[in-house]
Amino acid sequence: MSTFAHIIICSVVASVVTLVASFDTATLQRFAHASSLSYLSLEKMQTSEYLSLSRLEPLLQVIDPESESGATIFRDSSNNDTKRLIVACRGSANPKNFGTNLKFKLVPATRLSQPTPSGGMVHEGFQDASLGLWKELAKPLLSRIKEEEDATEIIFTGHSLGAANALLTSVHYRTAISSTSSLSRPSIVTFGGPKLCNDILARFIRNDALEGSTIVHLVHDKDPVLANNQKLWNDLGFQDVGIELQCDPNNPAVHTAAEEKPKSFFSSFAWNILDHCNYLGVYVGPRA
Repeated sequence: MSTFAHIIICSVVASVVTLVASFDTATLQRFAHASSLSYLSLEKMQTSEYLSLSRLEPLLQVIDPESESGATIFRDSSNNDTKRLIVACRGSANPKNFGTNLKFKLVPATRLSQPTPSGGMVHEGFQDASLGLWKELAKPLLSRIKEEEDATEIIFTGHSLGAANALLTSVHYRTAISSTSSLSRPSIVTFGGPKLCNDILARFIRNDALEGSTIVHLVHDKDPVLANNQKLWNDLGFQDVGIELQCDPNNPAVHTAAEEKPKSFFSSFAWNILDHCNYLGVYVGPRA
């Protein structure tokens, strides 16, 4: 085995251990609930069963008027020992959001609130949308952090477009938050998220911009959006920033080893668009 392959395997194992140690499946499902609820207005959240199941408290919601990307800040007090804030970025919910997804050309990463290495390239639409969203999110989020003195961690999460925005807004956040804050190192846990940058920028985000942060992308083989875009992403030179882990679309289970994945005759076919919205037994997608 080559040294490079050994390093990659060790990195994956370390990330799995970190994820399991940090977040049990009930907590990961709660992040899926937050990602799902972010598709709803604050008013409509009150009648969602996911709000009562998750015991999340929505604090505020913002929308970028330019890109129409959105995010909701939740307080999670389900664990007496851990008080966390969750920033859930909404996935595609309108034509402008779908237009953002289609601006997939890689462009220089010059709008991420900090200098990036030469040659670092990022998905054009996601870079623009995340910057617009951060401009709306920054002031209320940083103000809320000052009020939440007992908060011990902050999570950025989201589904699909929301996954891309969650990762990139966490980079903006890391630049803005004081290094002495107990919340200076966010964790990023996403669902059904796209690849969004080249290898140079992926390494920079992982090792510098978000150094010390847990970055995990939960995916599954039945997701047709991921399955049908892999060749395009590979051809364009897109790379993963964090570690991809397989999860169950219909149950709260994360497969930390290939042999744990349930085998099915249909497992190699990703055709049902609704499966893009099913993660850990939670429907994560737009609805009326």
